[in-house]
Amino acid sequence: MKIRIKAFTILLLVLMLAIPNTVYAVDFNPDAWVESAHVIVESYSITNERIIPGEPFVLSLVLTNASSRVTARDTLVEITNPGGVAPEYGKVAEFFVGDLAPGESYTLELKYNSWTSINADTLDFYVTVASADRSHTTTLRIPAGAEEPFAVLSLEIPSSGKQWESLSTSLTFKVLGEKNVKDVAYVVSVDGEEVVDSSIGIMKPGATKTSAVAFTIQEAGQHTIEVSLRYADEAGQLHYMEAGKQTITIEKGENPQGGSDDYFIRGNASEPNYAGMGALAAVIVILFFTFVIIMKKK
Repeated sequence: MKIRIKAFTILLLVLMLAIPNTVYAVDFNPDAWVESAHVIVESYSITNERIIPGEPFVLSLVLTNASSRVTARDTLVEITNPGGVAPEYGKVAEFFVGDLAPGESYTLELKYNSWTSINADTLDFYVTVASADRSHTTTLRIPAGAEEPFAVLSLEIPSSGKQWESLSTSLTFKVLGEKNVKDVAYVVSVDGEEVVDSSIGIMKPGATKTSAVAFTIQEAGQHTIEVSLRYADEAGQLHYMEAGKQTITIEKGENPQGGSDDYFIRGNASEPNYAGMGALAAVIVILFFTFVIIMKKK
Protein backbone atom coordinates (compact mmCIF):
# COMPACT_ATOMS: atom_id res chain seq x y z
CA MET A 1 0.00 0.00 0.00
CA LYS A 2 2.78 2.40 0.90
CA ILE A 3 4.56 1.60 -2.37
CA ARG A 4 1.40 2.43 -4.38
CA ILE A 5 1.02 5.83 -2.61
CA LYS A 6 4.63 6.74 -3.40
CA ALA A 7 4.20 5.74 -7.02
CA PHE A 8 1.04 7.85 -7.31
CA THR A 9 2.76 10.85 -5.77
CA ILE A 10 5.70 10.58 -8.17
CA LEU A 11 3.35 10.32 -11.13
CA LEU A 12 1.43 13.40 -9.98
CA LEU A 13 4.64 15.44 -9.70
CA VAL A 14 5.71 14.38 -13.18
CA LEU A 15 2.39 15.45 -14.64
CA MET A 16 2.54 18.87 -12.90
CA LEU A 17 6.01 19.53 -14.26
CA ALA A 18 4.89 18.58 -17.74
CA ILE A 19 2.12 21.26 -17.80
CA PRO A 20 3.52 24.57 -19.20
CA ASN A 21 3.48 27.55 -16.76
CA THR A 22 1.39 30.08 -18.71
CA VAL A 23 1.22 33.81 -17.61
CA TYR A 24 -1.64 35.86 -18.98
CA ALA A 25 -0.68 39.57 -19.64
CA VAL A 26 -3.28 42.36 -19.53
CA ASP A 27 -2.82 45.10 -22.10
CA PHE A 28 -2.75 48.66 -20.45
CA ASN A 29 -3.71 51.62 -22.54
CA PRO A 30 -2.91 54.87 -20.67
CA ASP A 31 -5.33 56.79 -22.86
CA ALA A 32 -8.14 54.51 -21.77
CA TRP A 33 -7.95 55.90 -18.19
CA VAL A 34 -9.51 59.35 -17.92
CA GLU A 35 -9.53 61.49 -14.78
CA SER A 36 -12.26 64.03 -14.06
CA ALA A 37 -11.77 67.77 -13.98
CA HIS A 38 -11.55 69.31 -10.51
CA VAL A 39 -11.92 73.09 -10.12
CA ILE A 40 -10.73 74.33 -6.73
CA VAL A 41 -10.55 77.64 -4.88
CA GLU A 42 -6.79 78.01 -5.00
CA SER A 43 -6.62 81.25 -2.99
CA TYR A 44 -8.62 84.28 -1.91
CA SER A 45 -7.96 87.77 -0.60
CA ILE A 46 -10.01 90.57 0.91
CA THR A 47 -9.58 94.33 1.29
CA ASN A 48 -7.75 95.25 4.53
CA GLU A 49 -7.39 91.49 5.25
CA ARG A 50 -10.64 91.58 7.26
CA ILE A 51 -14.25 92.71 7.04
CA ILE A 52 -14.65 96.04 8.83
CA PRO A 53 -18.26 96.59 9.97
CA GLY A 54 -19.95 99.32 7.96
CA GLU A 55 -17.21 99.48 5.32
CA PRO A 56 -17.37 98.14 1.72
CA PHE A 57 -14.82 95.51 0.69
CA VAL A 58 -13.74 93.43 -2.30
CA LEU A 59 -13.46 89.65 -2.15
CA SER A 60 -11.14 88.13 -4.77
CA LEU A 61 -11.22 84.40 -5.60
CA VAL A 62 -8.70 82.50 -7.72
CA LEU A 63 -10.26 79.34 -9.23
CA THR A 64 -7.97 76.73 -10.79
CA ASN A 65 -8.62 73.53 -12.70
CA ALA A 66 -6.41 71.14 -10.73
CA SER A 67 -6.65 68.46 -13.41
CA SER A 68 -3.58 67.95 -15.59
CA ARG A 69 -5.47 66.24 -18.40
CA VAL A 70 -9.16 67.14 -18.54
CA THR A 71 -10.90 70.43 -19.31
CA ALA A 72 -13.59 71.53 -16.85
CA ARG A 73 -16.73 72.14 -18.89
CA ASP A 74 -19.52 74.62 -18.09
CA THR A 75 -18.08 75.72 -14.76
CA LEU A 76 -20.53 77.54 -12.49
CA VAL A 77 -19.68 79.30 -9.20
CA GLU A 78 -22.28 80.07 -6.53
CA ILE A 79 -21.46 81.96 -3.32
CA THR A 80 -23.76 81.86 -0.31
CA ASN A 81 -23.01 84.90 1.86
CA PRO A 82 -23.20 85.21 5.65
CA GLY A 83 -25.45 87.63 7.48
CA GLY A 84 -24.21 91.19 7.76
CA VAL A 85 -22.84 91.48 4.21
CA ALA A 86 -24.38 91.65 0.77
CA PRO A 87 -22.95 91.93 -2.74
CA GLU A 88 -24.03 94.82 -4.90
CA TYR A 89 -26.30 92.56 -6.94
CA GLY A 90 -28.17 90.40 -4.38
CA LYS A 91 -27.97 87.86 -1.56
CA VAL A 92 -26.61 84.96 -3.64
CA ALA A 93 -23.85 85.47 -6.15
CA GLU A 94 -23.77 83.22 -9.23
CA PHE A 95 -21.12 83.36 -11.94
CA PHE A 96 -20.80 81.33 -15.11
CA VAL A 97 -17.09 80.80 -15.71
CA GLY A 98 -17.39 78.43 -18.67
CA ASP A 99 -14.59 76.06 -19.67
CA LEU A 100 -11.26 75.90 -17.86
CA ALA A 101 -8.36 74.09 -19.50
CA PRO A 102 -6.09 71.83 -17.41
CA GLY A 103 -4.13 74.02 -14.99
CA GLU A 104 -5.96 77.17 -16.10
CA SER A 105 -6.97 79.78 -13.47
CA TYR A 106 -9.76 82.32 -13.32
CA THR A 107 -10.09 85.30 -10.95
CA LEU A 108 -13.39 86.58 -9.61
CA GLU A 109 -13.69 89.96 -7.86
CA LEU A 110 -16.85 90.67 -5.89
CA LYS A 111 -17.77 94.03 -4.37
CA TYR A 112 -19.63 93.85 -1.05
CA ASN A 113 -21.28 96.16 1.45
CA SER A 114 -21.28 95.37 5.17
CA TRP A 115 -23.41 96.49 8.11
CA THR A 116 -22.24 98.13 11.32
CA SER A 117 -24.22 95.49 13.26
CA ILE A 118 -21.58 92.80 12.61
CA ASN A 119 -20.30 91.57 15.98
CA ALA A 120 -18.68 88.24 15.02
CA ASP A 121 -14.94 87.63 14.84
CA THR A 122 -15.28 85.64 11.61
CA LEU A 123 -17.80 85.28 8.79
CA ASP A 124 -18.24 82.14 6.67
CA PHE A 125 -18.70 82.29 2.89
CA TYR A 126 -19.75 79.07 1.13
CA VAL A 127 -18.36 78.74 -2.40
CA THR A 128 -19.89 75.97 -4.52
CA VAL A 129 -18.06 75.14 -7.75
CA ALA A 130 -19.90 72.91 -10.22
CA SER A 131 -18.78 71.62 -13.61
CA ALA A 132 -19.96 68.86 -15.96
CA ASP A 133 -17.92 66.28 -14.00
CA ARG A 134 -18.41 67.17 -10.35
CA SER A 135 -19.36 69.81 -7.78
CA HIS A 136 -18.12 70.63 -4.31
CA THR A 137 -18.40 73.39 -1.68
CA THR A 138 -15.52 75.24 0.00
CA THR A 139 -15.93 77.28 3.18
CA LEU A 140 -14.03 80.57 3.43
CA ARG A 141 -13.75 81.72 7.05
CA ILE A 142 -12.82 85.41 6.88
CA PRO A 143 -11.85 87.59 9.89
CA ALA A 144 -14.28 90.37 10.77
CA GLY A 145 -14.37 93.30 13.17
CA ALA A 146 -12.42 96.53 13.51
CA GLU A 147 -9.03 96.27 15.19
CA GLU A 148 -8.73 100.05 15.13
CA PRO A 149 -11.48 102.60 15.87
CA PHE A 150 -10.88 104.53 12.65
CA ALA A 151 -10.83 103.88 8.91
CA VAL A 152 -8.55 106.12 6.83
CA LEU A 153 -10.42 107.34 3.76
CA SER A 154 -7.72 109.57 2.26
CA LEU A 155 -4.31 110.94 3.22
CA GLU A 156 -2.07 113.56 1.61
CA ILE A 157 1.58 113.97 2.65
CA PRO A 158 4.09 116.07 0.65
CA SER A 159 7.09 114.30 -0.85
CA SER A 160 9.28 117.40 -1.25
CA GLY A 161 9.72 120.91 0.14
CA LYS A 162 12.20 123.57 1.25
CA GLN A 163 13.65 124.70 4.55
CA TRP A 164 11.38 127.12 6.43
CA GLU A 165 8.64 126.54 3.84
CA SER A 166 5.17 125.83 5.21
CA LEU A 167 4.23 122.19 4.65
CA SER A 168 0.84 120.62 5.29
CA THR A 169 -0.79 117.21 5.55
CA SER A 170 -4.48 116.39 5.13
CA LEU A 171 -6.35 113.38 6.51
CA THR A 172 -9.94 112.20 6.06
CA PHE A 173 -11.07 109.40 8.38
CA LYS A 174 -14.19 107.73 9.73
CA VAL A 175 -15.15 106.34 13.16
CA LEU A 176 -15.91 102.61 13.15
CA GLY A 177 -17.87 100.53 15.64
CA GLU A 178 -20.83 101.62 17.74
CA LYS A 179 -19.16 103.67 20.50
CA ASN A 180 -17.92 107.24 20.86
CA VAL A 181 -14.19 107.80 20.61
CA LYS A 182 -12.87 110.49 22.93
CA ASP A 183 -9.81 112.74 23.07
CA VAL A 184 -9.19 112.33 19.34
CA ALA A 185 -6.22 114.28 17.99
CA TYR A 186 -4.46 114.48 14.64
CA VAL A 187 -0.68 114.16 15.14
CA VAL A 188 2.22 114.76 12.73
CA SER A 189 5.72 113.49 13.55
CA VAL A 190 8.99 114.11 11.73
CA ASP A 191 11.72 111.50 12.17
CA GLY A 192 9.87 110.03 15.15
CA GLU A 193 9.39 113.34 16.98
CA GLU A 194 5.96 114.98 17.27
CA VAL A 195 6.03 118.44 15.68
CA VAL A 196 2.36 119.41 15.67
CA ASP A 197 -1.05 118.10 16.70
CA SER A 198 -4.64 119.21 16.25
CA SER A 199 -7.23 118.39 18.90
CA ILE A 200 -10.55 117.08 17.56
CA GLY A 201 -12.24 115.88 20.75
CA ILE A 202 -15.11 113.37 20.94
CA MET A 203 -16.33 111.70 17.74
CA LYS A 204 -19.54 109.70 17.34
CA PRO A 205 -19.85 106.33 15.55
CA GLY A 206 -19.96 106.75 11.78
CA ALA A 207 -18.71 110.35 11.93
CA THR A 208 -16.32 111.47 9.20
CA LYS A 209 -13.69 114.16 9.71
CA THR A 210 -11.19 115.95 7.47
CA SER A 211 -8.31 117.64 9.23
CA ALA A 212 -5.17 119.43 8.03
CA VAL A 213 -2.13 120.83 9.87
CA ALA A 214 0.84 122.97 8.79
CA PHE A 215 4.45 122.76 9.95
CA THR A 216 8.03 123.50 8.82
CA ILE A 217 11.23 121.47 8.62
CA GLN A 218 14.44 123.42 9.21
CA GLU A 219 17.03 120.82 8.18
CA ALA A 220 17.74 119.94 4.56
CA GLY A 221 17.89 116.29 3.49
CA GLN A 222 15.69 113.20 3.74
CA HIS A 223 13.08 113.01 6.49
CA THR A 224 10.16 110.73 7.38
CA ILE A 225 6.73 112.26 8.00
CA GLU A 226 4.29 110.11 9.95
CA VAL A 227 0.61 110.94 10.42
CA SER A 228 -1.23 109.35 13.37
CA LEU A 229 -4.54 109.54 15.19
CA ARG A 230 -4.34 109.72 18.97
CA TYR A 231 -7.32 108.68 21.10
CA ALA A 232 -8.21 107.52 24.59
CA ASP A 233 -9.81 104.21 25.56
CA GLU A 234 -12.52 103.75 28.20
CA ALA A 235 -9.88 103.72 30.94
CA GLY A 236 -8.44 107.02 29.70
CA GLN A 237 -5.22 105.49 28.38
CA LEU A 238 -3.90 107.11 25.20
CA HIS A 239 -3.34 105.08 22.03
CA TYR A 240 -1.93 105.87 18.60
CA MET A 241 -3.14 104.59 15.24
CA GLU A 242 -0.77 105.14 12.33
CA ALA A 243 -2.55 106.60 9.32
CA GLY A 244 0.43 106.67 6.95
CA LYS A 245 4.10 107.53 6.32
CA GLN A 246 5.95 109.41 3.61
CA THR A 247 9.63 110.16 2.94
CA ILE A 248 10.14 113.83 2.13
CA THR A 249 13.13 115.55 0.53
CA ILE A 250 13.86 119.01 1.95
CA GLU A 251 15.98 121.33 -0.19
CA LYS A 252 17.88 124.37 1.06
CA GLY A 253 15.87 127.57 1.34
CA GLU A 254 15.88 131.04 2.89
CA ASN A 255 15.33 131.44 6.62
CA PRO A 256 12.75 133.89 8.03
CA GLN A 257 15.47 136.37 9.10
CA GLY A 258 16.75 136.80 5.55
CA GLY A 259 19.78 135.42 3.77
CA SER A 260 20.60 131.81 3.13
CA ASP A 261 20.27 129.11 5.70
CA ASP A 262 24.09 128.78 5.86
CA TYR A 263 24.37 132.41 6.98
CA PHE A 264 21.70 131.85 9.60
CA ILE A 265 23.59 128.89 11.03
CA ARG A 266 26.85 130.83 11.15
CA GLY A 267 25.11 133.77 12.79
CA ASN A 268 24.04 131.53 15.62
CA ALA A 269 27.52 130.07 16.05
CA SER A 270 30.36 131.45 18.21
CA GLU A 271 31.90 133.51 15.36
CA PRO A 272 31.72 137.32 15.88
CA ASN A 273 29.04 139.20 13.98
CA TYR A 274 31.15 141.91 12.34
CA ALA A 275 28.26 143.56 10.53
CA GLY A 276 26.37 144.06 13.78
CA MET A 277 29.44 145.41 15.55
CA GLY A 278 30.05 147.98 12.74
CA ALA A 279 26.47 149.25 12.92
CA LEU A 280 26.71 149.64 16.68
CA ALA A 281 29.98 151.62 16.35
CA ALA A 282 28.41 153.99 13.82
CA VAL A 283 25.52 154.70 16.17
CA ILE A 284 27.93 155.48 19.02
CA VAL A 285 29.94 157.94 16.85
CA ILE A 286 26.77 159.79 15.77
CA LEU A 287 25.60 160.10 19.37
CA PHE A 288 29.02 161.38 20.43
CA PHE A 289 29.15 164.18 17.84
CA THR A 290 25.55 165.15 18.59
CA PHE A 291 26.43 165.44 22.26
CA VAL A 292 29.50 167.63 21.42
CA ILE A 293 27.44 170.02 19.24
CA ILE A 294 24.82 170.43 21.96
CA MET A 295 27.48 171.23 24.58
CA LYS A 296 29.11 173.90 22.33
CA LYS A 297 25.79 175.69 21.83
CA LYS A 298 25.38 175.91 25.56
